[in-house]
Amino acid sequence: MESFSHRTKTEIARIYPQQKCCVKAELAAIMRASGSLHIQSNRSSAVSISSDSAPLIRKSMILLKKHFQIPGRIIVEDRGQFNRRQYRLQLRGASHVKRVLAELDILSAGSTLQSAIPSALVRTDCCRAAFLRGAFLARGSITNPQKPNYHLEIATENEEFAMGLNYLMNLCGFKAGTNYRKEYYIYVKGAETIGEFLRFIGANSAFLALAEVRVVKEMRNEVNRLVNCETANLEKAVRAALKQVDIIKALKAKKLLGKLPPNLRALSALRLDYPEASLRELGELSTPPLSKSAINHRMRKLLKLAENYLGTEGNDSSKLNH
Repeated sequence: MESFSHRTKTEIARIYPQQKCCVKAELAAIMRASGSLHIQSNRSSAVSISSDSAPLIRKSMILLKKHFQIPGRIIVEDRGQFNRRQYRLQLRGASHVKRVLAELDILSAGSTLQSAIPSALVRTDCCRAAFLRGAFLARGSITNPQKPNYHLEIATENEEFAMGLNYLMNLCGFKAGTNYRKEYYIYVKGAETIGEFLRFIGANSAFLALAEVRVVKEMRNEVNRLVNCETANLEKAVRAALKQVDIIKALKAKKLLGKLPPNLRALSALRLDYPEASLRELGELSTPPLSKSAINHRMRKLLKLAENYLGTEGNDSSKLNH
């Protein structure tokens, strides 16, 4: 079964930015997150983008061909584990390599490799969205929204790139954090923030799926809360009713019910006949019918008198009439 991460990546792999600045931003993020530079002994060089995602490799090749006229070669490697494959898009030739690295602001004018994210590359919101889309597509993951906790993260081996990515995500309002576990992980937590991130990078179907699951979970939690509250109230009412029955039985055993006013004797009889009834139900059974408030008032008076008649202490009558 496809994971939520895989479905999300498949969705954004189908998004092809039209403006060249956004194409540069997305390719630059992919190259920084999943790319590698190989310098060989004969001074030839190659740039590779490696991933287990065929849609990522296909998208990278199409963008390079369409917008930069740079050819690429796809290599498929069998990893031998659960029929998983590793895909590699390779660009060869010193001129092609230098051009693509320069175009994507990875190679400076002084031929120095840059891990930082150039501000010129992510000046506009559309370019920022493209850059974050590329980074997530290359090394991102998101937990199944059915699980209790919501978590999205992007991994990278490069500290400078991690710090830049963290800054960019916070600049876009996503409250990102960073931790280190053999690699750097820039993460976002919380359904609302993750949903906004998915919508920002164009993963609209994933955003709607997350929102739907979130609504269902919130409704389920609310139902559980109401059920728990109702159960607690019911248990409290049952305990109060049983205490009332015990006190009335004690009055009856000592032949003290006759000392009660007629309305309280009638209430005592109702409580003994209907020990499980709520105060509202006792009011409905009274002749004439009484409100819950009236029954509660009479029950308090009954228990107060019982305390005096029986000489009991600490009956906590206030706790017995909810």
